[in-house]
Amino acid sequence: MRVPRLLAIHDLCVFGRCSLSAAVSVLSARGVQCCPLPSALFPAPTNYPGVTMTDLSEYAAGNLEQLKTLDTRFDAIYSGYLANTAQAALVGRAHDAYPDALRVVDPAMGDNGRLYRTIDKPLTEAMKTLADGANLITPNVTEAALLLGKPAGSAPADEGELEQWLRALSGGGRSVVLTGASFREGEIAVGWAERGAAGLFRHPRTGAGYPGAGDLFASYLLAEVLHGAALGAAAEAAARFTGECAAETVRRGTDPREGLLFEAVLKKTSVYSRD
Repeated sequence: MRVPRLLAIHDLCVFGRCSLSAAVSVLSARGVQCCPLPSALFPAPTNYPGVTMTDLSEYAAGNLEQLKTLDTRFDAIYSGYLANTAQAALVGRAHDAYPDALRVVDPAMGDNGRLYRTIDKPLTEAMKTLADGANLITPNVTEAALLLGKPAGSAPADEGELEQWLRALSGGGRSVVLTGASFREGEIAVGWAERGAAGLFRHPRTGAGYPGAGDLFASYLLAEVLHGAALGAAAEAAARFTGECAAETVRRGTDPREGLLFEAVLKKTSVYSRD
């Protein structure tokens, strides 16, 4: 059986379990070849004080051009955090270079009602354009609000309004998985919409907020989709995996700033653990 292959255009943190560190690990363990194209370099997640970003736009653009000359093929183009509008244009060129690839956009712009400090209005507009052209988007509530033209602090008031958000985001035929909604104490809701259908999965909230949780979720989700899972089943599996990682992080007393402790859980869920 051929191993699915994707190009992942995300940032890279030297320390911490997020962005490409999470994507490469999760996708590889779930049977997908993840080819990383870093958009930016951070020494650690930005919840550590004084963390600076190194913009890798020139590196990323040059490497994409070389990839196009190597007769490469990808089953998906998976983009996440982007440092500037030029990198959004780079993702667009990747979509054009590989027109048969699934276009997956994780519109990493903010969380908990606030934009990330490196995100400005031109970049939010560029991210909207990428999302409009995607086959699958995976926003959290804050990012969904921004994509819908609402203030970053907006959130659906109930499950009915969440479904309205999902259907609005799926306009044009794209699939949507929305994370981080909360309507009941101690629970988090994950909503999905695809081809006119929509659904909701609730799972327990465990621990604090963790950098990279969305990267883990989206990477696990995408691996399931590339192996043929229906979107709703993939979203539920990804939510369960992320929840297990949160429980393991709390159990071991790991500093939340490091992200979710996924190694032990990933070992159990690896498609190669049965070989």
